[in-house]
Amino acid sequence: MKRLGGTDALFLSLETPSWHQHIAGLTVLEPGPNGLTFEDVVQKITDRIGYCPKFTWKLKESPLGFDRPMWVDDFDFDVRRHVRRIAVPSPGGPRELGELAGNLASTQLDRNRPLWEIWYIEGLAGGRVGVMMKYHHCLLDGVAGASLATVVLDLEPGACDPLLPMPSDEERAAGPEPSNAQLLTEAVRTGIRRPFRMARYMTGLAIKSVALVDNARKDEENRAILRAPVTPFNGPIGPRRELAFSSIAMADVVALKKAHGVKVNDVVLAICGGTLRRYLEKHDELPEAPLVTAVPVSTRAEGDTTFDNQISNMFVSLATDVVDPVERLQAINRSTTSAKEMTKALSARQIQSLGEVASPLILGTAIRAVYRTQLMAKSPVRINTLVSNVPGPQVPLYMCGAKVVGIYPSSVILEGMGVNITVFSYLDRIDFGIHVDPDLVPDPWVIADGVTEALTELMVASKLGSPTEVHSWSEETVPA
Repeated sequence: MKRLGGTDALFLSLETPSWHQHIAGLTVLEPGPNGLTFEDVVQKITDRIGYCPKFTWKLKESPLGFDRPMWVDDFDFDVRRHVRRIAVPSPGGPRELGELAGNLASTQLDRNRPLWEIWYIEGLAGGRVGVMMKYHHCLLDGVAGASLATVVLDLEPGACDPLLPMPSDEERAAGPEPSNAQLLTEAVRTGIRRPFRMARYMTGLAIKSVALVDNARKDEENRAILRAPVTPFNGPIGPRRELAFSSIAMADVVALKKAHGVKVNDVVLAICGGTLRRYLEKHDELPEAPLVTAVPVSTRAEGDTTFDNQISNMFVSLATDVVDPVERLQAINRSTTSAKEMTKALSARQIQSLGEVASPLILGTAIRAVYRTQLMAKSPVRINTLVSNVPGPQVPLYMCGAKVVGIYPSSVILEGMGVNITVFSYLDRIDFGIHVDPDLVPDPWVIADGVTEALTELMVASKLGSPTEVHSWSEETVPA
């Protein structure tokens, strides 16, 4: 039996009507000479789905939630149940696409089927086509999701075979669906050890929490992460979502990295800090304390190609209280350096995931109680946003002969945190996906437009001139 890992199971337990636990990626395609149709995409996915067998598995819940769910083969699997088509409203520009993509991201996936879907989006400006993939976080993390793209995307327009090898028969099969009696027997066997494992978990968590707070208090750079300020986008979230996009040139980010002796991720965080500072200033809501972001960090070993979740988080100041953009970048660099050292120091105290030691029944009951009371949104311990930086390929990609001209990712919004910024590098550019709850952030395009403004401010202050112009996919027409 392929039982879900603790972190994977935790993502399932965390889901409520408002806390969606799916990830999405929106790809904009420029059709080749032969065009691109819905049937082309359906056929491509049909041909390639065997290379990613996890997408043909479905969940089998343990009776009454006594134990973690498991994956079983979906013997009624049909690609056409997961690949659908829809049209974007005229004129089919980024704003119309962002609103449509947000609507698609606002609904949860059907747990009776494999937890993914793909939308073929027609009507984009310039004759282009959008493809939005949506999958549950229990299925993959962001890095695995980027690897998944190698299954459906090609390095050449006419390629026939994917970049990954075909999995073995053992890897492709999740196994037959067990009976409820079998699951109950297994749950009882596991449940006997659960109190002892929970006790060890709580002890380890307490030790690690004390160490984290102690390190943060001693570290002047990261003292601010203990309590983030309140902002307009930190409140109880609802079920609706909206997306906005922005793109900048990778060359500008690299130039800033070299000029200041920092990391690429530091520059990305400085741009995010700059645009969020501008957004809050425009609304006269900029707090005196710096915003705090969570930054997902992959714990995946080199060469690991499994599609489960292997991530942790570090907490970083966005230095939004610093006026000068160069000083803000330097402050963020000091914060990320300290956060990495803190993460390394705490790694010796690794503990199991909560999903490993607590049954879904207990977790689900607790999370629903937190959801009803809005406890997380009211808690004084919070983060203001989440910023993920996923590295992508630096070579052109194609789907069914159509060239990829933009990849805009979106990830999970947590309760009390109405903005998620996910960044994906592709070719000579970096694409920003701004994922918001429109009840908390009614104007996400102000944040998206602020990305270029924040980059410009940082480039000029660094005496590097103006940013490289990056054309939007909606500005040009596909050649006939």
